This record gives sequence, structure tokens and C-alpha cells, in this order.
Amino acid sequence: MENNNKTQIIAEEGKQELFIIREFDLKREKVFEAFSNPDILEKFYAPFGNKMVFNHHNYKTGGSYSWCNKNQQGNILCTFNGAIHEIEPPVRIIHTSEFMELPERGHVVLEAMLFEELPNNRTKLTIHDVCFSVEDRDAMVKSGMESGLIEIFKQLDNLFKEDL
Repeated sequence: MENNNKTQIIAEEGKQELFIIREFDLKREKVFEAFSNPDILEKFYAPFGNKMVFNHHNYKTGGSYSWCNKNQQGNILCTFNGAIHEIEPPVRIIHTSEFMELPERGHVVLEAMLFEELPNNRTKLTIHDVCFSVEDRDAMVKSGMESGLIEIFKQLDNLFKEDL
């Protein structure tokens, strides 16, 4: 069954923030678990045949993480490190994320993931990112992020198809 859930990205010109909005045909608890459980994240959070691999993870309030995406040959494509500020099941996750392949450290993104319960066992995920600068935000948007996110979200839909 093909769903009609569309990924919406809102990035107003001249601002450091961006919003990613996506609805899922899954219960809020299930979507929250997918984004807060490293074992599940590794199953869907890398697009285009790549694989997500955690270097370490401590998914709890006050915890931290480091993960990378590897291509099919095992080469690292990108690495992200971050601190988890709050995990409030099944409502929100607040964490930072830093793309480690940049030549200069400190270009951290503050991200709030909000999980809203919708009728008929559906969920609205709103991701609110605040970047270090407008230039960082614009570079992120122009990086091909949208196509990767769409693929990742479709992979999550497919991962839990049997639960529909």
C-alpha cells in the first residue's frame, strides 16, 4: 500500500532554522521508538543503499552518540557526533549534531524532534533545526538533504509495514 505522506521542508531565506515535517501511518510510540532506539535507527537511517553504523551511543537524557554512514564498499561517507539534551518518551527528543567532515569544528545543529499523535494511529513528526549560521543552514539544504530524508522516511515506512 503506497502512502500519501509527503516530506515538507520549510527553510525561510535569511534564517538559521529549518523545519522538516512528515506524517507516518504508525502510532506515535512506534515512531518515537524508531528515532530513539539505536538498533532500529541502524535499520533505516541511511539512504540509497548505505548503512548507518554507531561508533558509540548512549541514548538517554544527558547522553551522547557518534555514528557514520558507510557505502556498500564499507567506506565512510559522513560522521555525526552529538549530545542528547532530552529524551521524553513519546513526546520529544532534543539533541545536537555536528557533521565531522567539515574542516572546522563547531558547526553544530540544535535539533528538536516533536512527535504528535494524530487520529487513526498516525503520527506527525516535526523536526526543528537551528544551525550555527545562515550559511550552514543553506549548505545543509543544498547538500541533497531532502532526497536523503525522503528515502530514509520511506525506509521507516517499509520497516514497519507489517504493523499497519
